[in-house]
Amino acid sequence: MGAWGTGIFSDDNAADLRDDYRDLIGDGVAGPEATDRLIAQWSPRGDPDLEPVFWLALSLTQWSCGRLEAQVKAEALRVIEDGSAIRPWLGGPDERKRRKVLDAARAKLESPQPPEQKIKKRKLATCDWERGELLAYRMLSGEFLVLRMLDLKVDKGGAYPNCELLDWHGSELPAQGLPDTTPARELKDYGGGKRLMILSIGKRFLKDRLTRLNIKHQLPETYSRVPRGHPNPTRITSWKDFDHLLEKSYQLR
Repeated sequence: MGAWGTGIFSDDNAADLRDDYRDLIGDGVAGPEATDRLIAQWSPRGDPDLEPVFWLALSLTQWSCGRLEAQVKAEALRVIEDGSAIRPWLGGPDERKRRKVLDAARAKLESPQPPEQKIKKRKLATCDWERGELLAYRMLSGEFLVLRMLDLKVDKGGAYPNCELLDWHGSELPAQGLPDTTPARELKDYGGGKRLMILSIGKRFLKDRLTRLNIKHQLPETYSRVPRGHPNPTRITSWKDFDHLLEKSYQLR
């Protein structure tokens, strides 16, 4: 997506860099070594688009963590002063707003930073569901729905299931299973999409509401997958918000 606003972290690279730095510190890497690793990984020097994003994001992240390094601070102030950080906004409708953002960034970097913070190691989400596996979800009404596992989305936060909701519901678990050809429901408010990526929540919730049926559909290799570059819309939700999604997007409750 790139940049979607004038804020320092309204940029995919800036947000990723912030996460990368905090993950390294959380893993026990010393601050200067974390900086060296990120410079080597991102190679910002000499890249007119990346360099201001890199130094501003890294410096403000370090400042917030109480770990601002003199070298990083100097580089961030440099890209503000030499105009690199304002260049994409020059002459545009957001130039003034961006200048205010940079003024605020400069003021923060030149102010005393907070005490050094302890950064916790990121706890990665896990999922051991298999492609084609069926799982029953108990709605608030007590009736059951069935999800079919498609594949995993794996990123820095861990592994998250991509599923689809089958066109079936009942008052009891489908002990005999469902045919492999059971169609998936379309999300009524999502342009006909069917895929759901579901974020994690506590195991107690899943124990009370979700049941693995020990039934697995044989899905063709190409099922639910599209060639790279073609749209395959996926609705992102969480177990916490799943009941609301069922009502809003499927008219189920």
